[in-house]
Amino acid sequence: MLVLRFAVAIVFDALAFIVWDVGTRPPLQLVRDVARGATVPAVLGRGVLRFITGFALLFLGAVIARPGMPTLRAFTLIETGMLIAALLVENLIGPDLRRRRRRTPA
Repeated sequence: MLVLRFAVAIVFDALAFIVWDVGTRPPLQLVRDVARGATVPAVLGRGVLRFITGFALLFLGAVIARPGMPTLRAFTLIETGMLIAALLVENLIGPDLRRRRRRTPA
């Protein structure tokens, strides 16, 4: 049951990274996108919604995983490992999911 709890938490963490698109966007490009988006209200609104959605998924992953960890120190170490695993998952499936989402009509 503990392994399932951690696996689900990793999935939520990976979904947060997919929503944030951290795997394909270099940091300088991210800063440019944020600066450009801050001047267009619709783009800024979508960006804020993406941030909130990603944060909620990341928080949900931590909430799901926390009961399986006896101490705060264990939580910090294990959560760090799970975030690294989530980044790997995002790197493997994130580009495909984003490509599929772009192809579907909005």
